[in-house]
Amino acid sequence: MAIDRILFIQDTILKQEPIQSNQLPSTKLQRIPAGTELVLKSYQIAGNNLDHYKIGLEDLQFKGLSTNWHAFAEHVEITENTFIEVPTVESIVAKQAQKNAVRVAVSRTLVGNRQGFLKVVFNVDTIIKRKPVDGRVLNNESKQTIPAGTELILLTDKPDASNIVKLPIEGGHVKFTLKDLEIKGFTKDWYAFAGHVGIQVVA
Repeated sequence: MAIDRILFIQDTILKQEPIQSNQLPSTKLQRIPAGTELVLKSYQIAGNNLDHYKIGLEDLQFKGLSTNWHAFAEHVEITENTFIEVPTVESIVAKQAQKNAVRVAVSRTLVGNRQGFLKVVFNVDTIIKRKPVDGRVLNNESKQTIPAGTELILLTDKPDASNIVKLPIEGGHVKFTLKDLEIKGFTKDWYAFAGHVGIQVVA
């Protein structure tokens, strides 16, 4: 199925108004790291401000809002393409001897000093949670719906001497920290069901 997505090609800031970010309070700003890809409900050139897109997000909310965000056009690409699923964390862990973490191979040489070199890819519509439990027992402040096709950048340790990065597995969920992105006010200690997401190196 083809979906509209917005790819952030460099670190940037989503804004509630299409003006300079230093003119807005932090409550109207959301930092977005390069490589992030979000699913769009709508988009348009924002009125007289032809250098910004006005976007509405599908399900995902920042600062409690999913609509009326503005992105500087030179920092993003909007695409309509067919989303291709990636191998799930669950399938990767099934092939490993140890099941308490997913092991992701990452070249220390290619990464260098770069942060945000891994991303979590959502294969299906799902939720991320503050605890690795059934989402039905959590209140709305402890979970966030994420649509299929979303790709979020992770903040992780550097690869170890064996060129491996490990992410914990707890109760069938992968635990992760988002780079820059605050969802429900948090970047750290999010969980996603291991059968719904994959982990990939950012190109």
